[in-house]
Amino acid sequence: MIGVIPENAIISSLPLAIVIIPIIGAALVLIIGRLQERFLTAFTIGVTGLVLLISVVLFRLAWQADVVSIFPVGFGELPLFFRVDKLGAVFNLISALIWFLATVFSLSYMTHEAKHARYYFFYLLTLGGCLGVFLTADLFSLFFFFELMSIASYMLVIHTQTDEAMKAGKLYLFLGVGGGLAILAGIIMLYWFTGSVIIAPMLEEILLIPVRTLVAVLLIIGFGIKAGMVPLHIWLPKAHPVAPAPASALLSGIMIKTGAYGIARVAGVIYTPAVPEIHELWAYAEQFGFIIIWLGIVTMSSAAFMALFQNNAKRLLAYSSVSQMGYILMGVGCLAYLGYDGPMALGGFTLHVVNHAFFKAGMFMMVGAIYFHTGQIELNKLGGLWRDFPVTAVVFLFAAMGIAGIPGLNGYTSKVLLHHAIVEAYELHDSYALYMAERIFMLTGAMTTCYIARLFSSIFLGEKPQGLSIHSREPWNERLVFGVIGAAILFIGTNPFLLLERLLGPLVRSFPFDEYYVNYFMKLNFWDRHDLQGMAAIIIMAAALFYSGHRFSLFTRKLPHWLSVEYLLYQPLVNILFSLFTRSGRIVETVVDNSYVNSPRLLTYYCVSGKIVESACEGVIVGSLKPLSKAAFTISVLENNGPIFGRLLLLTATILQLIYTLWVNWITLIFYYSKKIFLSAFYFLFSLDYTYKGKFFQMVNTSNFEYYLLVFFILLIIIMALQLIM
Repeated sequence: MIGVIPENAIISSLPLAIVIIPIIGAALVLIIGRLQERFLTAFTIGVTGLVLLISVVLFRLAWQADVVSIFPVGFGELPLFFRVDKLGAVFNLISALIWFLATVFSLSYMTHEAKHARYYFFYLLTLGGCLGVFLTADLFSLFFFFELMSIASYMLVIHTQTDEAMKAGKLYLFLGVGGGLAILAGIIMLYWFTGSVIIAPMLEEILLIPVRTLVAVLLIIGFGIKAGMVPLHIWLPKAHPVAPAPASALLSGIMIKTGAYGIARVAGVIYTPAVPEIHELWAYAEQFGFIIIWLGIVTMSSAAFMALFQNNAKRLLAYSSVSQMGYILMGVGCLAYLGYDGPMALGGFTLHVVNHAFFKAGMFMMVGAIYFHTGQIELNKLGGLWRDFPVTAVVFLFAAMGIAGIPGLNGYTSKVLLHHAIVEAYELHDSYALYMAERIFMLTGAMTTCYIARLFSSIFLGEKPQGLSIHSREPWNERLVFGVIGAAILFIGTNPFLLLERLLGPLVRSFPFDEYYVNYFMKLNFWDRHDLQGMAAIIIMAAALFYSGHRFSLFTRKLPHWLSVEYLLYQPLVNILFSLFTRSGRIVETVVDNSYVNSPRLLTYYCVSGKIVESACEGVIVGSLKPLSKAAFTISVLENNGPIFGRLLLLTATILQLIYTLWVNWITLIFYYSKKIFLSAFYFLFSLDYTYKGKFFQMVNTSNFEYYLLVFFILLIIIMALQLIM
């Protein structure tokens, strides 16, 4: 069931083209890599630039009406279904833009990395999967591209193939697969009970199914892993420091947004009523939203606290990304909680997605550039670099003030909207719990300002440490990319009302909100005295925290290991699961061992029973020959025409003996060839387990990941290309 296409929808192949072009480009990368590897980055820039241009065209179309495209190859009766609304168009455009900038940045950065063809192959596959998530109209299609992105990005995480990278990649893949299975289970349950997986309001149908809460939990867990939601965030601080800087920028700036996007579609669309004016139906959505709000609050505050104590710049930014995702998740929760009255929440979390993409992707690239030029990433070994990297220092300062929410920079605008959303949420039911959530929101802002100030001052201010050498200066491509990011941060921060009118206003009006709250949202004053006073209070708290931390050397101390999520949650959970699996495994092993060890005894019993059957058959069939012969001879002697009866009886006995002989030979052949087949299969499996030589083993071995992935995507490219041509 693919749903009904809106009457005013625009039928276009642009969504399919945006997805297929990076996949085709990934296949061409392998060919170009074998011929002229030095052209790989330039080719990848061309592919991402083309995707960006098409995304701009798609964005303009989506601002007129939803853009729809159906690709008939999919999941049985469920084809790949694309429908791009204004929210999906915003996510798609900002992702394509950041991806293009990261590719331009790669021109210089990737010169010190190896295996460019493999890197860009999975780089483009990840792009296709990531953009596909934002363009789909149903959960099955979204799941397909979500898994493509997760599997392909795994190869970006382990690109350096160091021990640390392989461990981080193993955790990333383990959680990615687990999250994908959770999403798939939720989708299957939803489809089983409702007969639909379309991303559309269906709360009326969902309230009738007995597992509605389980479906919601599975989907939130699956998407929450990718979004870096606490306590499912543990892969982020491990994956970011080991991945190449362009990949880290995309992991943090773009890919984790797919998780937030999935949660937004579930909580803000699917679990909402088709008739929003019926306020009684919003009760379940409010409960759902309340939980997500607190998940966001816990995520933003705990990750900001952890970021204060990090000495590795990329790990600090990784915790910062988790914290900023907490802001976005809180906005999504407010959207579900406020329901029909939620324009402020929708505008807030959408704008913060855009802002975070700019300042966090930029920060990862700038820190990566510092590492590329100095070979150092530890904060206590850096300092005084603003003279050597002036463009990087200025843009980093803009990004730092943006993430801190300083007025005039982009982060301030989205944080004002998010703050108004959480205030509206606790005023809706006069909830003290949400009042405390708003207080934690303010405290988290102070911690954010503190750790980002520490990061900037440690890298660019102070004296340059002895022994810190500069290998190279800022190349033109870094200045270009950082300049674009800095300009975007300034433009958004200084033109909030233009964004409200041109971007957020049309987006909010495309959702079925109460007109009163839409008008209130459109008349919001970003420079309100209360908002500026709140920001001033955050800066004062951050300054006090920054001073105390340096005065008493708090931030250089290592946190006790028992404060980590791994120690508090995952280690006990793993121990319990390990114990359960070990005991169940021992039971299975004992059963299997007994089956094999006792098989000679079973065979003996079988043979004995076979001999008994054989003796019985011989006694009945073969043993009857002599009595029959004697009877025939006696009858032939006693009667004149007796030989005739005797010959008939003798012939009958001969036929019976022939049948018996054939039966015995047939049984013998069956056992003989069964033994041969069993031994052949056993030695074949044994050779696969213990023999690592030979082309056949190389082909069928499941660890040959790239071979199977390449075959799969070549077939997918052919099918999609034929669809575009036909």
